[in-house]
Amino acid sequence: MSRLSIAAVWAAMCLGTVSGQAQELRTTEWSAYGVSFKAPSDIVVEDDSAEGYVASSPVYYITVELLEGGDWKKEELPGELKAVATDDEVTGQSEVKSFESPQFYGVSLDGGCDTDLCVYSYLLAKDGSCGFYVSVVYKDAGDTVPETILRSFRLED
Repeated sequence: MSRLSIAAVWAAMCLGTVSGQAQELRTTEWSAYGVSFKAPSDIVVEDDSAEGYVASSPVYYITVELLEGGDWKKEELPGELKAVATDDEVTGQSEVKSFESPQFYGVSLDGGCDTDLCVYSYLLAKDGSCGFYVSVVYKDAGDTVPETILRSFRLED
């Protein structure tokens, strides 16, 4: 097989993996708070209650909790997130990154959680109505699905 043929097969395999990842996500909803987000299609919901939303698959473990404790301010999110990740003993913490989605201001950091990788995030609704703590534990470095999950959060009307 020529180098060009090998490269074409490799490219097709890579494109299949990327498009396969996009097809593996579906919308799931935490019914207690009317928030939805994209998650792997093979997740199993373990808890969907007022206390939290927990779902897992062989590769991902997703936890969502309501941010409690008063009036959260966008400027306070990075410091608060860093503090909770330190309390939880997240190792090799990245710098806190800020991002926005249509309905949320967000901050996140990556690190190690026991033997897996994890991303911790706080999402604050732009209308000030609520905020959420989100963690995604996953296996592979370079996996973009956790970032996709964070950016897909939506409040139901």
